[in-house]
Amino acid sequence: MSRLVDRTMVSLKTAGVAVVVALLAVATSACSDNTLSQLASASTTAPNPQTEVFTGTLSQNGAFQHIFTITTLGAVTVSITSLAPNTTQIVGLSLGVWTGQCSTSPQTGGASNDTAVVGTSITLNATAAGNLCARLYDVGFVTQPVLYTITITHP
Repeated sequence: MSRLVDRTMVSLKTAGVAVVVALLAVATSACSDNTLSQLASASTTAPNPQTEVFTGTLSQNGAFQHIFTITTLGAVTVSITSLAPNTTQIVGLSLGVWTGQCSTSPQTGGASNDTAVVGTSITLNATAAGNLCARLYDVGFVTQPVLYTITITHP
């Protein structure tokens, strides 16, 4: 009889833990900034897009992220417009949602290119207003400081 009671108690504890885990999963998914769960391949361009230009110096193993805000829905494009002194330098480029960090994984609607060079661009479609981010980073080929310029066009 006592074994039956022990098994029932273990079973109830396990069920209680499962319920808590499920509730936490629902609660944390509801708290994310889904601005780019709405980013998909862009098919339209805003009639009067805004352009923002960011510059900096990328060092070996370095990364820079640039945060910008959109208030209108539509195509968002990040492009590498210059890299110097080596214009054929390979770097990483990504576009994503700002959530306290630059979230660029496909699961959050972002996109990345780890073999980006001058002229490379990523275009996605924002279906909600919010904070987005572009990130430029070394993928293992930067051996000397690289002066860069990226251009972001958005609605």
